Amino acid sequence: MKKYLTLAVLLFALISAQCGHAELLYGTVKEVVDGDTVKVELASGAVETVRYLLIDTPELHHPKRGEEELGKEAYLANRALVQGRRVALELDQVTKDRYGRLLAYVWLETPSGRELVNAVLVERGLALPYVFPPNERYLPLIREAASRAQRREKGLWGRAKWRFFTPEQMWAELPYLAGFFVTLRVKPEEIVHSGSRYLLVQGKGRSVVVVYKDNLHLFPSLDELKGRPFRIVGKVTAGYRGAEVVLNDPLQIMAVQRPAELAQM
Repeated sequence: MKKYLTLAVLLFALISAQCGHAELLYGTVKEVVDGDTVKVELASGAVETVRYLLIDTPELHHPKRGEEELGKEAYLANRALVQGRRVALELDQVTKDRYGRLLAYVWLETPSGRELVNAVLVERGLALPYVFPPNERYLPLIREAASRAQRREKGLWGRAKWRFFTPEQMWAELPYLAGFFVTLRVKPEEIVHSGSRYLLVQGKGRSVVVVYKDNLHLFPSLDELKGRPFRIVGKVTAGYRGAEVVLNDPLQIMAVQRPAELAQM
């Protein structure tokens, strides 16, 4: 843990120096809404709803699915970390989302130095990396935390490890799988561009892997996945085409069979 904290402090100093003076707001966390959202009373007395940058935790109060898997655990972990604590909110290029929430990296002062709450939740396996373009300042730190959680099978990674589904099975079990983390075995036969999304489709397309246009730059090329079997860890949701798993980060792809490997099968 000390190694992680040291890395966080060094990276914070390095990136802040490169970006000039990062905009920091100080305040006290008055309420924890869920795993990645809090209400903070700023020094000015104003209360802001703050959405953590670069991460996505399971929903606690989803309008259709209710509480998703690990939603309560993420909420409780976040509350234990920040409730009643003084925090520093570091803003990036875009400061608010379409709901008017402040977008921030949330820092805590600890005896060992500064701790990035966003990264802590990812390292515990309670959140996946989630990019809010162009806000990507600490993406390397978040991805390192996700990689550690993956290796140690923390949280969602451990839950999904033995839950193997094909697209057909995921579609058939959608009422029971929505909101849960699984490992999907898929071999995309086509890639469909639909609005702001790219759909990796196998068979009848009742279960698809979704990559949002804003996240395309995180992947070398989606075409490399076409026709190749691979496994993806993610949360099952119900979309307009059927069952969906959103691919937010390359770390969710567990294994891809290359052409040479396929020829040997």
